[in-house]
Amino acid sequence: MTSDARRQALHAWAAARHDLTPEVVRMSAVADDASFRRYFRLHLEDTALSIPARILMDAPPEKEDSHGFVAIARQWREAGLPLPTVHAFDETLGFLELEDLGDTPLMTALTSVDAADHYYGEAIGLLEGLHELPLADLPAYDDANLKTELDLFPEWCLGQLLDIPHDRRYAAWESLSRQLLEAARAQPVVTVHRDFHAQNLFLHADASQSQDHLWIIDFQDAVTGPENYDLVSLLRDRHWRWPESAMARWIEQARLAALPRYAVTGLPAPSPLEYRQSVERMGVQRNLKILGIFARLTLRDAKPRYLTLMPRFLGHLREGLAFCPELTPFTHWLDEVLTPALSLRLAHESEVRDLRLANGERPEINLDDYDELAALADRAARLMRDAAPQTSASEQGLT
Repeated sequence: MTSDARRQALHAWAAARHDLTPEVVRMSAVADDASFRRYFRLHLEDTALSIPARILMDAPPEKEDSHGFVAIARQWREAGLPLPTVHAFDETLGFLELEDLGDTPLMTALTSVDAADHYYGEAIGLLEGLHELPLADLPAYDDANLKTELDLFPEWCLGQLLDIPHDRRYAAWESLSRQLLEAARAQPVVTVHRDFHAQNLFLHADASQSQDHLWIIDFQDAVTGPENYDLVSLLRDRHWRWPESAMARWIEQARLAALPRYAVTGLPAPSPLEYRQSVERMGVQRNLKILGIFARLTLRDAKPRYLTLMPRFLGHLREGLAFCPELTPFTHWLDEVLTPALSLRLAHESEVRDLRLANGERPEINLDDYDELAALADRAARLMRDAAPQTSASEQGLT
């Protein structure tokens, strides 16, 4: 079924659920994401029902299994976490009708560090509620899965997107992977949302609330795994690179909240520095994975807009590595090899975009708002100008 046909079928399905005809019900697109899911708003306010609008999820069953979404929504709501109600689920068609949380994702409210202090404090509290859940029958975010995600980086970012030959890739990749997996394994195992960031937290007030609070969406990929994964997802996302003083404050808030869990699990209580290093090592794993995923989305799934996000996550990666002295050789390779290569690739995309604009074509991506790109290009120029003529040890082949 084509996407247009699925949209028409979804419209008819939702109207029939409320004993209405599609002609009297308006449906508008809300968003799609990096998966095959699409979201629409079903407008019921102006019908004879006079009930609030609903959100419709189109999740083709041959590509998306929504059973986990429905089960998690029920279990987490019963545990007191703020999630949208699932009003209906057609597992054959892959259609869902959900409570509408409105149009105010957290990212729109993070206008200053002071605002972030307030909302990140609430978000860290939500994380504690999530991490205190009894471990349910969820997939394990274990070594095998974390390593599979890590390997997206050399496969898609280095090989496919940047076409870096093997003799220029990071020689100690397997050793780096082992270090990151060991760091993840040293953390308490908790329920992990896996996409806990400002686009998946909505400001909303239900009938029992007098003011907006954070609600959680996009939780269908939840797993059991390292507790720091969600925290670094929240603090190092696609929209902001916060001042170090703010990062240190929020991470310490999370550490203090987590200390009782370390006591219960028998793990030694981490010092502020040890906890910060644990968070940043988890961030290295996540940001390498994201660079690989964005390259794959660009090349395999024809979604070139994800290229524009890569400088931000390269910046996150570089900042996190500053807290990982054992990864200094990889940091050098990042500066000497990856940063110039990615800068040149994105500069090429920018030139292609400008040519399309000059020819009156609509560009597929927009790099205008990414100051990181200019910074990366300047850094690449300096590195290439100052580079020694001989091949460094960090430029040896990928093992």
